[in-house]
Amino acid sequence: MEYNSKDAEEETEDEEEGLKEAEGEEQEKEEVTATSETDDDQEDLPSVLVPTVNIREERLINLAETPAFLCLHELHSKGKLPGTRMAELKAKYTLLHDTVVSTQESEVQLLENAKRFTEQIQQQQVCLQQAEDFPNVFTTEVCKLREQLLKYQNEYTAAQEREYNIQYRLTSLTEEKSIILKEFEKIPKPGEIEKKTRLLKESTEELRKEVIQRRLEIKNLREDVVLKQKQLVREQKELEELMEYQVGLKDDVVHHQSVPVQITKEIEKMTRKKVETEKKNIVLESELKELSDSLKKLENKVNTLAEERDDIMKEVEGKRTFLEVKEREYGQLLKLLELTKENEASSLAERLLIFLHILSFKF
Repeated sequence: MEYNSKDAEEETEDEEEGLKEAEGEEQEKEEVTATSETDDDQEDLPSVLVPTVNIREERLINLAETPAFLCLHELHSKGKLPGTRMAELKAKYTLLHDTVVSTQESEVQLLENAKRFTEQIQQQQVCLQQAEDFPNVFTTEVCKLREQLLKYQNEYTAAQEREYNIQYRLTSLTEEKSIILKEFEKIPKPGEIEKKTRLLKESTEELRKEVIQRRLEIKNLREDVVLKQKQLVREQKELEELMEYQVGLKDDVVHHQSVPVQITKEIEKMTRKKVETEKKNIVLESELKELSDSLKKLENKVNTLAEERDDIMKEVEGKRTFLEVKEREYGQLLKLLELTKENEASSLAERLLIFLHILSFKF
């Protein structure tokens, strides 16, 4: 950036020297041709046209309704463009739009200045015409002072115009420098990318370990469920045996009418045992249901962790491709910067030649 500022200063110095030489030649031509100009020569001078302002107002445009933003949203909704890339393109488009707005404002200011300078030139041409129409016999000290005043006014106006052009050129170079600096700041540093990649790898490894641990827990829970199911089957068999025994006892009651008290006690005892067995069966069924619910939750969590791992791996791959794209863009920006420097030098030389050619054509 320091080299660019030095080049800009050297270019402005070259422009000032060229303008000074052109001004000296202009003064010599005015001294030589001041006495030989006639009305016919003045009629041959081209008429000065006042520029008009006809520029599209970019400041009044809503960026959200522009075709570029609509196209980006459409691509993002279709899944063809990631969100990070869409945000990056939006930022670049906004920066370019702000540059266009500032350029339009400076262009409007330049057109207004051109109109004002054109009116001043016309007024000075009228004054020069009046001074030339004045009889040569009555040339006095006042006329000479008037001519010198007009000459100095023209020189002052030309100097102001050169100063404005130099200031405009300096402003343009400053804006270009700020834009290039912003583009360089957007490029991610290699250290940050490596750090993010390392953190993603560490988090992926932790998730992998957690998945392995969850799988072991699920395996243990499945073994517990199998054991509970076996125990439940065994208790159901015991319950069936008790029911069969109860039926047998009822038959014995019918056959042993002589001992009703003992049979009644045995029935009450078996009934209590049946009730206790049923309660135990209900408890075991609720435990089995809880174990099956916890097993389903663990399976869902394992699936979620697997999906998160896949998403993280995809994000790592996306960051890697994004890094490669940014490295290519960085190389292209460097090449574009070198080409811009060469184009600026060549365009400055061409402008200086055109300006000298116009001055020589006028005078």
